[in-house]
Amino acid sequence: MKKIISVILILSFVLFIFASCKSEEDTNEPDDIIPSGELSDILEKYKTNGLTSWWEVVAVYNAGENPVEYKGFEDLYLSLEGTANLKMASYVIVANIAIVKGMDKNKFDKYEEYKTSLKNLLENPTDKNTLNDYIFGYLALKCSGVNFDESKVLLYFIDVQKDDGGFVLSGDSGDVDMTAFTVIALKLLENFFFYDYFDISVLENAVNFLESNINENGTFTSYGSQNANSTACALSALVQYYSVYGEYQEILLKASDALALFVAKKDVGYFYSEKNNTDKADSLATAQVAIALGDLTNGTSVWEKLYYEYKGKFGD
Repeated sequence: MKKIISVILILSFVLFIFASCKSEEDTNEPDDIIPSGELSDILEKYKTNGLTSWWEVVAVYNAGENPVEYKGFEDLYLSLEGTANLKMASYVIVANIAIVKGMDKNKFDKYEEYKTSLKNLLENPTDKNTLNDYIFGYLALKCSGVNFDESKVLLYFIDVQKDDGGFVLSGDSGDVDMTAFTVIALKLLENFFFYDYFDISVLENAVNFLESNINENGTFTSYGSQNANSTACALSALVQYYSVYGEYQEILLKASDALALFVAKKDVGYFYSEKNNTDKADSLATAQVAIALGDLTNGTSVWEKLYYEYKGKFGD
């Protein structure tokens, strides 16, 4: 009996030593050290490396942080000055966030000029401008508390919607990314713009397009590949359209879970698609995923959040 106990003790000791060595070996294995793609890690990365795009400013704001206090913010917003409609909209969006977070309006030399230009664009839409111009021009102006004739841009969205319910920069079939951003704009129009002729079907058909394009694994596809950008944009739009706590929670969770498929293996953030180097994060994909995670947490899109916060502070 004593011999059996001795053998058991010796075997237990050997197994303990082996497990300890294995554990230490695994801990030191580079491929096993996978940084988290969670929002807090992304924010820390932005703090360390500095902000490089207006998308990152939106992501930081949506997470409840003040991007004005982040490295590189001032250089970034100055770099956004330009004459292109999308660039003007980006500048105004960044300015809106900074003003809400306490920066003086006078810091933005072109702020009022660009808002006037966007107002003229939205009240006089033509086919010479892109869908992007009208989507982000609308979001920028709406979140500035500016009063303008929104019926013209609403009619523009109705006119350019494709037969499949989607929206696209060019072509006859809808694109997930463009449809997602249009849904967000249309939802703001529906919520705050009470025209008798608001055709709810334009919004419902766009949402149906998104829902019909979700893949089995919860991702969304654009230009032939399942990717983080499309999945994040679609998630943000669906969060805006549905309550996170309502009956459509399942589709929101399915899309949010799918974002984990794009976590970069040796970098903080997310890669665009499997066709790209999955070890390194893509800056745009990371920012858009960060925005979507913030939207999911907040229960609404960042654009509605900014609209209410700006209106609550300035009421104009």
